[in-house]
Amino acid sequence: METIIRNATSTSPYLEMNSMNGEIIIKGRAIDYNPNDFWSTINNWTIEYFENPKQLTTINLNFEYINTQSTKKLFFLLKLIESNNSNNTNIKINWICKQDDVDMIDMGEDINALLLNDMIILNS
Repeated sequence: METIIRNATSTSPYLEMNSMNGEIIIKGRAIDYNPNDFWSTINNWTIEYFENPKQLTTINLNFEYINTQSTKKLFFLLKLIESNNSNNTNIKINWICKQDDVDMIDMGEDINALLLNDMIILNS
């Protein structure tokens, strides 16, 4: 399975999806007002990955800022991961943000409240 790496742009975050080590990294600013291309790539990779996932999948989310459209796409991705985890592998979700970024901390807590897997909110 292909590892996907996309460099950050002014409107989309850095992306790394590595099936060899079971790690997904999304980091930066997600402010694209038409985020379908970016997130559809992630969703397609995720569905394929969870056909034969690693025993532990780690998802590191580190947003400077994320707009409403991207927040919806992120939440859809996290629910997609939960629904495709038929092997019941371990999933570790890290929400990484600055300890004084109240908005990002609140967003992480709000998303976490809607997930089956507990997200760990880490301060950088």
